[in-house]
Amino acid sequence: MIKNLIFDFGKVLVDYDYFVVIDKYFATHAESEQFYDHLMNDKWNERLDRESRTFPQIIADMQEAMPQWKDQIAQFGAHYTEFVLGEIPGMRELLTSLKAEGYRLYGLTNWCSCVHQTMQQFPIFSLLDGRVISSEEHVVKPEREIYDILCSRFHLRPEECVFADDREDNIEAARAYGMHGIVFKDCQQYKAELSAIFAREGSLNAAPALSPELEQRVRRSVDLFMQGYGCCQSVVAAFADLYGVDDQLAKRIAAGFGGGVGRMRMMCGAVSGIVTLVGLDCGQTEGADREGKSACYKVVQELLHESEAQNGSLICAELLGLNGYEKAHSSYVASPRTAEYYKKRPCAAKVESAARIFAGYLMRKADK
Repeated sequence: MIKNLIFDFGKVLVDYDYFVVIDKYFATHAESEQFYDHLMNDKWNERLDRESRTFPQIIADMQEAMPQWKDQIAQFGAHYTEFVLGEIPGMRELLTSLKAEGYRLYGLTNWCSCVHQTMQQFPIFSLLDGRVISSEEHVVKPEREIYDILCSRFHLRPEECVFADDREDNIEAARAYGMHGIVFKDCQQYKAELSAIFAREGSLNAAPALSPELEQRVRRSVDLFMQGYGCCQSVVAAFADLYGVDDQLAKRIAAGFGGGVGRMRMMCGAVSGIVTLVGLDCGQTEGADREGKSACYKVVQELLHESEAQNGSLICAELLGLNGYEKAHSSYVASPRTAEYYKKRPCAAKVESAARIFAGYLMRKADK
């Protein structure tokens, strides 16, 4: 199933044209083209993207290597960000829609440290959940290491990722790493190819339907939350009878996990509900059973990664959008469950998400 969408920056999220800048500082366009050929063929552009030396140092190196253009290269460096023309038409709207559907969005770009000025200039970059920038890692596409950095840093599984880049060699490297890839041309072409990948590999909107019995349990979890029970209580109590745990005991076991563990805004209570249910389902009961313990941990990690991919975080404070002060001064006093509470809080949706993730796990387990 596809859960993560990864985007190059230049020619995918924003358009650019080097000649917009360099034509201003060379006497003729032909001379600009000559400089551009040196920029690419002598790998100056790659050195800027990698930044093994700082951006100003590389500009000085270029001036030393091409003294006939010393003044023009100084202007090229001073106005480097001006070659970005704007966002690729349709892409901000598409990313907004994909993010609303639950996909995690990431950036993977070859760009010098000036990229941060561009990111501040164009709103599309604020939609990304994370990014890896070549100049910060001193590694560039299509080198395998940069794909490894991305997946390791954000806990991504390559087979659950689709990478879009305008260069075929970067896409070939992504596919060799295990990702799906789209050589980007424009927004409509990307949407068409992405839809084909979704149809073939599965998407967040194409999850198998739950059985009526499991769907009823998901609905019960939400009903329990709307009755005033905590996030963890609502998730656990909806499934606890499957393991011989009566309703009252289930609610007592789960009670302390509400509010991100005792209202401390740490791990989301609904997520703690998943962990509790996994323990009931496959937790080991012998202290020396390392294999059983590891098997349980494996399931916990799989389901929590799924929850994080759907919701953006496992942490209560982050899901609620609390700042550091609000988190640090969170009282143990439970909030009154008013109409305004239910209107503002995302918790009912998080309870449903957690219950649906665990129900999906039970369904997959039964199908094996």
